[in-house]
Amino acid sequence: MHKKTGLFLFILLFLAGCSKQACSVGDIRINEKDLSSRAEISEIYYPGSGKRYIALAQLVKGYISLEILKELGYMVDEAVLESEADRIDKNTKAPDILNKIKEIFGRDRKGYIKAFVQIVYAERVLYNEVFLNSESIHKEQYQKAEDVLKAALSYSKPLREVAKERGLKAERLRISSENGIKNEDFSSGKRAMPAAPVGLMQARRLLDVVSGVKHGEVYPEVIGWQESYQVIRFIKNERDEFIIDSISIPKRNYDEWFWDKASGIPVKIYDKELKDELLSEVSWANYLKIE
Repeated sequence: MHKKTGLFLFILLFLAGCSKQACSVGDIRINEKDLSSRAEISEIYYPGSGKRYIALAQLVKGYISLEILKELGYMVDEAVLESEADRIDKNTKAPDILNKIKEIFGRDRKGYIKAFVQIVYAERVLYNEVFLNSESIHKEQYQKAEDVLKAALSYSKPLREVAKERGLKAERLRISSENGIKNEDFSSGKRAMPAAPVGLMQARRLLDVVSGVKHGEVYPEVIGWQESYQVIRFIKNERDEFIIDSISIPKRNYDEWFWDKASGIPVKIYDKELKDELLSEVSWANYLKIE
């Protein structure tokens, strides 16, 4: 066989191997090249983790996030992903690691977008922009907070009693713009003194809230935070420190919500050995809708 012909056949076989489909997540196809690239990325972050099943797990979970976004009506096109790539470039706190990741792909921009940028975008937006800020996802938890607020406004009972009646816990907090938030034990009155200021931004927001409330009054609205809802009563102030009683109602658990949504997205794994390894080594793999 002529050397050039042999080389040509080798290249064809190599490209065929790289493009061989390994898995599909909804409408997204994962080929061997995607797996190989993602394994190299994983190795950069966590030396020793560049295994095929780990790469597959990362891609599958990322693409499930992407499919959920699409189901929720989010447009994820080339312009959106290029904008995300620019955001990553401008905001990265680890430029050396990012450069190593880019070196994996060389001039293969599409491969870089598919195996890295898409995953970052989907997981970031789904959690930070969709899940944390959705009123409908946390409707039940918000209603619970509203019920607590209504009870606190209707009765002169201490918040700890309102909380106990509903299987919740109340806390006494000291807040200040300099020291942040400190917990106090209701029973002993002792302060739990953190080694450094905690929750400065949250403390400053709460100070704005209580500035319009009289001593002993309940703030008349539920206070929304990223991961919880809060009901408070302003107790008193001691110089620059303000003391409040607080009940927090956690928002819905992300993993619970995510896997509930993921249960409707079909996953097909064409390599039986890879499929078996994923199911035996990855704890959440049993939640997948594998067809």
